[in-house]
Amino acid sequence: MTFSDPQVAEYVNKNFVAAWFNRGPGFFDNDLSTERWIFSGSLEAYPTKNICTFFMTPGGKVFDYVAGSYAPELFLKVLKSAVELRRALFDESLALKEGGLEAARTLHETRAMTWAIEREKVQKAHSGDGWKRIMSDFRPAAYRGQIHQHNAGCLSSLESGYDYLARLHERWSRLKELPDLDQVRYAYLWGNTFTEESAQSTPVAGDDSKKEPDPLASGRPRPASVDDTVPKSAMQLGTRGVRLSTGLPDVLNLSGGR
Repeated sequence: MTFSDPQVAEYVNKNFVAAWFNRGPGFFDNDLSTERWIFSGSLEAYPTKNICTFFMTPGGKVFDYVAGSYAPELFLKVLKSAVELRRALFDESLALKEGGLEAARTLHETRAMTWAIEREKVQKAHSGDGWKRIMSDFRPAAYRGQIHQHNAGCLSSLESGYDYLARLHERWSRLKELPDLDQVRYAYLWGNTFTEESAQSTPVAGDDSKKEPDPLASGRPRPASVDDTVPKSAMQLGTRGVRLSTGLPDVLNLSGGR
């Protein structure tokens, strides 16, 4: 459903060369009940081990990935993040820039903190009508005859997604070199254990994100706020304190300033 969204499809086609493979040869599931269940209750974010999107160089080096399925609005932010990371890491020929890894670690560190703050906002919105403010960034969605209308229950899936993204970027902020696809395609960080595969599938290694550090409990400086009322010049970006200008939306304003 996410990749069929016109905005997502346009952005992918403009910025990436898309490819797909099934790690379970011969697997075919014509039972739509699970898809309907995920669409109904976890449209916003479902960080499962069942699917992973890898962002790679033509030479097979992975510089970012995300496990699971996400609402188009959230997945577009993931895609834009990957483009910004690519620009920080590589030149136009996709050769690694001098200082590229350091710049990427800084971006990952900032994102880890930003997503953790978004998670914190969701946690505070569980009472009253707070969910309406959080979910105002997400439009209703349709899929195979179903309509997903956002409600207070959507906060749980969104919280799990933000938690996963925060822990994922926390891990990436400690990278010392870019891995090859074969190093991570069966050993990536995921948020829940759901999977569909054939008997011939190569299993994904146990790699639960809850084992990773919590970005808000790491002892590093955190941004004072991501609200529009706080000048961006006053925000701390972590221990490295580097701000990169790429022409893309500011990484500290992924939520639209809410």
